[in-house]
Amino acid sequence: MVKYATDDDLRSFYERRHPAFYALEPHWRFLKQTYEGGRAWFDENIFKFHKEGRREFNDRRKRAYRFNHTRETVDLVQKYLFKADIARSPQAPQALQDFWARASRANLDIDALMRLASTANSVMGRSAIVVDNNLKPGAVTIAEAKAAGVRIYAYVVNAIDLLDYAYDEDGDGRLLWVKIREIFRDDKDPLTSDGCITERVRLWTRDGWILYEDQDVSPEGSKEPEMKVIQIDSGTHELGRVPVVFVDHNVGDHPYKVPGLIDDIAYLDKAVANYLSNLDAIIQDQTFSQLAMPAQGLLPGEESYDKVLELGTKRVFVYDGGAGNAAPEFISPDPKQAGVILTVINKIINEIYHSVGLAGERTKEDNSQGIDNSSGVAKAYDFDRVNSLLMSKAQACEIAENEIAELVCLWAGEKVPTEKLVKYPETFDVMMLSDELMVAESLGKIAAPIELRREQMRMIVDKMFPRLTSDLKQKIRKDIDSWLEGTDIVLNPPTGFTGPKSPVAPSRQGQVTKQTPAGGK
Repeated sequence: MVKYATDDDLRSFYERRHPAFYALEPHWRFLKQTYEGGRAWFDENIFKFHKEGRREFNDRRKRAYRFNHTRETVDLVQKYLFKADIARSPQAPQALQDFWARASRANLDIDALMRLASTANSVMGRSAIVVDNNLKPGAVTIAEAKAAGVRIYAYVVNAIDLLDYAYDEDGDGRLLWVKIREIFRDDKDPLTSDGCITERVRLWTRDGWILYEDQDVSPEGSKEPEMKVIQIDSGTHELGRVPVVFVDHNVGDHPYKVPGLIDDIAYLDKAVANYLSNLDAIIQDQTFSQLAMPAQGLLPGEESYDKVLELGTKRVFVYDGGAGNAAPEFISPDPKQAGVILTVINKIINEIYHSVGLAGERTKEDNSQGIDNSSGVAKAYDFDRVNSLLMSKAQACEIAENEIAELVCLWAGEKVPTEKLVKYPETFDVMMLSDELMVAESLGKIAAPIELRREQMRMIVDKMFPRLTSDLKQKIRKDIDSWLEGTDIVLNPPTGFTGPKSPVAPSRQGQVTKQTPAGGK
């Protein structure tokens, strides 16, 4: 029995987490395990069905397999989300540009860091990014900091390790403090380090941080451990804010519980894996059918009895043959049962991808029988669904990354920019720049209203130059606003067009010919 040295507020703080998270943690762990996969997942998520013995169940579980639709769904969303260019201002402070190039402790850039955070919140609804630096205690100059390799970095924390946090409800509404669980392993020296994995708790506040660890402080030779929460490190900062940014799966006012992408998909995926395991059992029984024979004339202990057991692969169903001369036969499950299971599996898989608008990524029956021939209207609705999902997710990432940029500037002692330095795409349509130019050309040919053509040109500018500075963008938009003013020339007027026309137009050979209205002479 563990004896605690203290039972005070520090012990209570160390072991406490937000009340809502106690119920959510098993759900989060299941989502995380389902996304990651691996053989250990089958031990907890393949269920024994009735009429099945323990040995048959263990053998079936060892043969179990699955295609990870949960991971596939998350990865597809990630692929579309980060396919478009993310505009980051080239006028950002140098410290922030250096951070974008090496954003994580492993020197990943900002795109890779946001991918990790987006994947984590797709699984559990919310992830957090902690912005920190490796500056040792003691005042140093900027030159000394660069020479010592001091830099600002960030790391991702998933929802399971976000133990608790609170908001300043009476003030600015920002975070007051955040309590995070960290996994530590002493492995600096391969010869003398014990290599044990230890849990620690770090408390971030608006002016500093404190690191706690639950240690065994029992005297040497004691039989029972005596645990005590020890403050092993601390530090201060002058940010005036908690350097933790929440990155949610979608935009919303969710203080603690945020819905994730795979909240329901993971359970559907588990059902598919169990149905596939049941199908495997049917295939096994169909391949190795069970021998059935009459019991008349068959006595245990005889040589014929042993041969029959060997013939029937150690499984024989014996029945009363009556007075007739019934012959032995092999029995197996009805193959129609396998057809029912396959139909249900295909239905569930279709619902998994259809729920997020990714039905077009799957085929009609499976990956070997051709693409689904859904109607154009159905695919348009699927696109609207996935486009809305991506827009909401991109907006959440944009808000988080701009907050990260502010924290980096605060850590570097730079002035926090007043304008947003990061801009994510506002739509994820499939129209490329060349398609937009063709639309613009078509609008000119049909003499579309001037304001419609101007709006189309604004869309072209955003796609052609996503990283324009705000000043240059405003200048271009000002030119677009005055574009086509006083213009009354229409090239290639449609049949029956009676509006303004150009007096002359060059022919294909370069000669100037006179234009004639439709039906005129």
